Amino acid sequence: MDRDAGTCAGWWAWFLQRLTGVALVGYLFLHILVISTVQAGEDAFDSVLIVLQKPFFVVLDLFLIAAVVYHALNGVRVLLFDLGIGLKQQAGLFWVCMVLTTILTMVAGYFALPLIFRN
Repeated sequence: MDRDAGTCAGWWAWFLQRLTGVALVGYLFLHILVISTVQAGEDAFDSVLIVLQKPFFVVLDLFLIAAVVYHALNGVRVLLFDLGIGLKQQAGLFWVCMVLTTILTMVAGYFALPLIFRN
């Protein structure tokens, strides 16, 4: 493997780790906001849940799943590097993370299809 390919993969791994981390923190704040609507009453909470069940938000949930899976897998990849494992296979392990993220997100998408295309 040439040095440029490993460097490029390393940059993308770093960038995506930060991007997904920021996205997950943003989601956490939105989740707290949604859950806090319970204080406004059952009707307010139910109306928020009805909106969140629309296909657009189900698709956003798929992006959330992809972010969580990538962030976790890449975190394990970085942990392995900290232990001195796989240092020479950084680009390959990045692509393993990407492929596994894609597969697991597609599986989640398969189960989300009924929620996206319901009447």
